[in-house]
Amino acid sequence: MNSYVSLSDKYLTAQGLITAVVELAQSRGVALHKLLRGTGIFEQDLLSVEHCFSLEQQVKLLSQFKRLMNTPDSGFLLGSQLVNDSSSAAQSVLFSAKLGAALLQIQRARLQLCPLFFSQHYVSNQQFYIFLNAATGLDDDLHNYILEIYSAAFYSLLKRLSPHYPQCEFDFSFKRPRHIHQYEQHLGLKLRFEQPTTRWVISKTLLRQANPYASELRFMQARAQLAVKSHEKYTFIEAVWRYLHTYNEASLEQTAQYFAMSPATFKRKLKSHNMRFSSLVDEQNKHKAIYLLTLRAKCNEHVAERLAFYDIPNFRRAFKRWTGLTPSQLKV
Repeated sequence: MNSYVSLSDKYLTAQGLITAVVELAQSRGVALHKLLRGTGIFEQDLLSVEHCFSLEQQVKLLSQFKRLMNTPDSGFLLGSQLVNDSSSAAQSVLFSAKLGAALLQIQRARLQLCPLFFSQHYVSNQQFYIFLNAATGLDDDLHNYILEIYSAAFYSLLKRLSPHYPQCEFDFSFKRPRHIHQYEQHLGLKLRFEQPTTRWVISKTLLRQANPYASELRFMQARAQLAVKSHEKYTFIEAVWRYLHTYNEASLEQTAQYFAMSPATFKRKLKSHNMRFSSLVDEQNKHKAIYLLTLRAKCNEHVAERLAFYDIPNFRRAFKRWTGLTPSQLKV
């Protein structure tokens, strides 16, 4: 079993998102003590190279930032600033030889760079798809806000590493927001809302384009700095999600046993991450169904069998519950 981090584990440094939040808030006149209130983070912690922070603290900090900034562009501005991160994890991305290598490096350093969501990558019809999943339970407003941050950071990275202006499509599972002009300004016009899943889509050719700012020496230096630190590969929810991806019919008891917990302890662990086992199973099945129906163009019977539905009407009803659409509507 791969190791993982929980919400309360302290492993994040102040570099990256935490520093960007503080700098942007202060530039807008937000007092530091107000920003840090209730987060368990203190000013002296930000100055210590030894101090580490938890995902729980990062979530609280982002919630405070969102409330105090109270502007529709704050998430996008924060995401755009992340491309200037000076941490070794970010530098290993920014100095990669090609965009494809940069995205691979993001995967390797995800727990430092973007720990609140994880992704699955696919190539189909010359398109590169990045499907996004929440790494912990978040209320809808904060969930969507963090997606704004990560989407802006991703698009800023594309523009930084691409020799030509990149095209990117953004699908979001939530409703069209009232501040749609901010989405269009920061992410472009290829936006879709109320989709069955959240994903980013770029042309496969972008992955092979050379990074105009590539530096093999700086890349190797950043990789070496990362190598001296011991980093877990996944958050707890991602570790569970990946287990269920491999063992589609695993029960709660079997999954708990894999993670060396009793079923009761495992359920409490999920609850501490604001997640339920049944929700993770549904998300896993929805993800597989969408992938097979759209990117692999499989028929309903094939998908139902892969998901252990031996009755097609039951599969259709389940798919409608997961996505709000029938399988036929999804294919249109």
